Amino acid sequence: MDAPSGEVGMTSRNYELRLEGISSPSGEISLRDLTDLGSALQLTATRIARQVAGAEGPGRSPSHVDRISELRLTGIGQGSTVLMLRLGEESTLPMPNSEDDIVARRLEETFVAIATNDPPGWASPPVMQSIGKFVAHLSTAGASRMTASWGSGATSGSQLIAVPDLDDTVWNVTTNRQTEVVAVTGRLDKVDLRARRFRVRDDVGHDITLEDVVDVDAAAHLIGRRVVATGVAEHDDARLVRIIEPTLILEELPASWSAEVPLEVPAVGSMPSGGIAGIGDSEVEEFLAEIRG
Repeated sequence: MDAPSGEVGMTSRNYELRLEGISSPSGEISLRDLTDLGSALQLTATRIARQVAGAEGPGRSPSHVDRISELRLTGIGQGSTVLMLRLGEESTLPMPNSEDDIVARRLEETFVAIATNDPPGWASPPVMQSIGKFVAHLSTAGASRMTASWGSGATSGSQLIAVPDLDDTVWNVTTNRQTEVVAVTGRLDKVDLRARRFRVRDDVGHDITLEDVVDVDAAAHLIGRRVVATGVAEHDDARLVRIIEPTLILEELPASWSAEVPLEVPAVGSMPSGGIAGIGDSEVEEFLAEIRG
């Protein structure tokens, strides 16, 4: 929903997710379910922010995207299990329709889209994929219903989501040019382990960002080495600039590159087999005798 004209809201926005039907007692949730749901929702917010901020291209600072998309767990309440979240920071007062405000409104639209099995038209393929993960984790957590509430006053809203009625197939992405799977080879650099972000420099000198790396711990051991990164490509003006959810493996060099090459070095002072064209044997012997001293 849009903020009324002239209204200024805090950068941060508060959310409550009331989960009903999960196996944990009221006011509790297993760490596995909390991690799965939290990671998928954070990934959705981050990808929405990248899209809003134009971060597919190389010109936008990753810290800006992190600032406007970071979700924090501020508490767990009773009465079923209520997750209390905050999006963004409280340090500034942006105008309506700022990037911060658009990210928040699109996240709220996401809850409506989940409930109605109707993906929003603005959702990019990476956003669709992350929403699909959140929907899947709602089911595996055993929730029967989730009520999402947000904001206050004119910017408040809520959405009831009946989990058994959800169709996770509507979030599937058909592979096309924008979502092609690519494999890139190059040297791996660390960027931000906490954000699961790395960078690889390919063989022609292009820096390609790796977002949401699948196995961060394994990737950390490959920093500084040549790897093959395989994932969903994001392009800017036809140039690959980002790979989403890549898997990383150590590059295997061709066996011929490490094969031993025998070196035959003639002994000093010996005459090559067959002699030297245009020079007689006696002249060669005199020359060799001279250098031997």
